[in-house]
Amino acid sequence: MPSTRAMLFLSSWCAMGCGDGKTGEPGGSTPVAQCTRENLTAAVDAYFHALEARDAASLAVTAGVKFTENGSPLALGEGLWQSAGRSQFRRSVLDTERCGTLTQAVLEENGGPIIFGVRLGLIEGKMAEIETYVARSTEFAFNPQGILDGAAQDWEDVLPSEQRSSREELNAAANAYFDLFQDRATVVPFGTPCDRWENGTQTTSGDCSAGIPGGLTMTGRRYPIADLERGIAVGFVLFSGSLLDFHMFKLKSGKIHLIQAVVGPRVSSSGW
Repeated sequence: MPSTRAMLFLSSWCAMGCGDGKTGEPGGSTPVAQCTRENLTAAVDAYFHALEARDAASLAVTAGVKFTENGSPLALGEGLWQSAGRSQFRRSVLDTERCGTLTQAVLEENGGPIIFGVRLGLIEGKMAEIETYVARSTEFAFNPQGILDGAAQDWEDVLPSEQRSSREELNAAANAYFDLFQDRATVVPFGTPCDRWENGTQTTSGDCSAGIPGGLTMTGRRYPIADLERGIAVGFVLFSGSLLDFHMFKLKSGKIHLIQAVVGPRVSSSGW
């Protein structure tokens, strides 16, 4: 039997359209009635409530749910589920077309803060894909306080229609940014000003083209999530072929103005 929390989540989901139309797939097309901003937010809330309670069994998941932590496939309930504390901050990207979410967060673990990221892919209200990133104090530029200090950044406001970009435009901007690390002649649609934070450390002062070394290849690129209403692209890569990484890009009128990156440990694969 599903837990009470899972049943409440599914009830909330179905009240907003569960069962209307065809079953969706993570990374594919899902009827809007099944996948609104409200029920995606409910899914994120359910995940973090369960994580903070260390109660993975309370989640509504598919029979074949895939769960990874820092590129390693695990059973749901292993890894950070054994040590997570309360969340201090969350910032979410909601993809109503592909029925997925991406959340950047700061969590407590064993009395100290960690930087966390989770991508959820849903099918009819159940979590089918759970991809998690955990950056601890040994990781690159680790500064969770910098994320907390930037809590008021303009990420979650819905853009007026004239400032929005298509999914293809959002992903092309992200892809150009990653190309820039290998080819400094790449044209990237940076706005003015534009600033970047990497694991909470601000690495620019108004110019996002600054501080980018050349000769680095970003491998394993994936773009499973985009928030068209908010103008956010998300790119998953192995930074320089080895560091687990995702970047969030906030665009307005086709220009990148904010970048947030979560950088994890060295891995051989993202697991996806």
